[in-house]
Amino acid sequence: MSPRTWQLQRAYLLALALLVGGMSALAAFTLVRLRSDAIANGLSMSAMHSRGFEDLLTQSLHLIDLVAVSTLASAPKAAQRRELAGRLVTTLQHAPFVRSLSLLDDDGRIAVSSNLGNIGLRVATQNYLPVSSREIGTLRVGAPWAGRDFADGRPSTPDHPVAVAEAYFVPVMRSVELGGGQAATVLVALNPDHFVGHVLQKLQHEEGWVEVLRYDGTLLMHSNPGGQPGMANDRMLATLRLEEREFGQFVSEPGGAPGLLTTFRASRLYPFIVLTHLDREHVLQPWRSSAQSLLGVLVPALLVITLLALAYYRRQLQLAEERAQSERLQRINAASVFTNAREGIMITSAEATIIDVNEAFAAMTGFSREESIGRNPRFLSSGRQGAEFYSAMWRGLLERGQWCGEIWNRRKDGRPFAARLTISAVRDEQGITRQYVGMFSDITGLKEYEQELEVRAHYDALTGLPNRSLLGDRLHQAMSQVLRRGERLTVAFVDLDGFKAINDNHGHEIGDQLLVALATRMKSTLREGDTLARLGGDEFVAVLLDLPDMAASAPILDRLILASAQPVQVDGLRLQISASVGATFYPQDDEVDGNQLLRQADQAMYQAKLAGKHRFSVFSGQSGHTLREAGEQPPATRQTLPAGAPN
Repeated sequence: MSPRTWQLQRAYLLALALLVGGMSALAAFTLVRLRSDAIANGLSMSAMHSRGFEDLLTQSLHLIDLVAVSTLASAPKAAQRRELAGRLVTTLQHAPFVRSLSLLDDDGRIAVSSNLGNIGLRVATQNYLPVSSREIGTLRVGAPWAGRDFADGRPSTPDHPVAVAEAYFVPVMRSVELGGGQAATVLVALNPDHFVGHVLQKLQHEEGWVEVLRYDGTLLMHSNPGGQPGMANDRMLATLRLEEREFGQFVSEPGGAPGLLTTFRASRLYPFIVLTHLDREHVLQPWRSSAQSLLGVLVPALLVITLLALAYYRRQLQLAEERAQSERLQRINAASVFTNAREGIMITSAEATIIDVNEAFAAMTGFSREESIGRNPRFLSSGRQGAEFYSAMWRGLLERGQWCGEIWNRRKDGRPFAARLTISAVRDEQGITRQYVGMFSDITGLKEYEQELEVRAHYDALTGLPNRSLLGDRLHQAMSQVLRRGERLTVAFVDLDGFKAINDNHGHEIGDQLLVALATRMKSTLREGDTLARLGGDEFVAVLLDLPDMAASAPILDRLILASAQPVQVDGLRLQISASVGATFYPQDDEVDGNQLLRQADQAMYQAKLAGKHRFSVFSGQSGHTLREAGEQPPATRQTLPAGAPN
């Protein structure tokens, strides 16, 4: 063997080793990157579930808070237990997530309940969270009880949690101020099956599960049949570090079992945390399929290359031919990947002039290869992101040689689309950037789904009006606005008269159509900037802004009442009802918050109903309620102001 042949063989062996190692390293890097992306997507999905479930539970507890106030706050001072029990039973019919409503006496015994079996039972509430306080209005959450209700239940403890197959409920209490300055304690048996059923609609057992912990680590709810409500999970509580953050994510390894992709979110109002655990093995299943496909191609390819290399040692004359063939195959494969990739690929010069694009790019943008080559990528800009966004992108490219993020572009027909874009700099041996390669995928569907979830969280599904959550935010902003401008706002509580009879006589579908029609009609009577929200059922709240004085709201309230009283044609039926409205004003001499304004308006509405309906009543704690029928002019000699309202 000549020295030259030996040198050629050594060079070939070295090149072969580098080739095999490089392809293996590239495959390993690709698999690791895809695996990281799969885990990141799994954590994002877990975080979305945690946010949705936390919002559902928080809104439900907030609804319980409001139900307790609206049910008992207007009760007469000398109300009989039978009357109070009737109120509780009526309220329970519209709350599927509540098993029972009860009132505790001063000794901690159940005095009145929607479940007669609960009466006389003593219920200890010292360990409810937040810690016991004499302040009225605090919603406190207790540890789970085994059983369907207090009558057949027992409180759980960390040593004796609820059994796996045993029914259970979560007690919640709330102090309410009754008429005449009296206070009462409302005890609620929360139905966890309602929330677990909602979780199972979104997340199957094989995919993962959701658990709800109290701030002291007590397990309140669990969507996995193996969970034991009542157990203390101090280890998980220490992992969350709630004193530092309200939400987060991590990958856990429970006892050597397959890892879990865990995200958590603490309630913004109440002492509980929602944790969503996704099974990492389930999340990585698509990645494994991709990895098997990749390795199924890579391993045979490496084996073939190695066998060809060994054959070269015997037949040196085949070396050039086999090498040339291998290079041709590599070029064909690279071109095939570029052409057939599902992601849009764009190659530009160092000056950001497009050199080439693939078929997926043309399909996503609508611009053909010929229309794109020679242009700057800015022709795809949708205008949704400003100059600062693109400056930060180029700064990242110049500093790190890579940028990855979400960007809004536009198609040829003008429609915008969201893309997940990765741009990498291609540098030569001297480190000088010669080209940029951009790869992107269309994520418009995901963005639309996120927007849909946001709408569901803040708007009423039937009427499209703001729901209770969004109403609270807008009312808070409106109160701050009128204080800055030195103006007034009016909060009007609207309750439809006779709507229950419509539902009973014609069915809920007709009732829903009537609600939609009346909601549209009442909203049209308001001014731009005013808010009309639906609290639920036939209850609405209007927030009227930019009023120079309180009398300016009277014509608007009249229009609301008259609009609700106009006949509505629904499926050939001519339906007509009326509305009773209670109004209160802000600012007042005494400091009040949004919830107090809603309660004042609710009390005034109740007075309007007692006075004959189809009218509005103005809240006034000093001189009673001022009543007016729709369209009636106010007396010129008297103006009754709300309690605490400025002159």
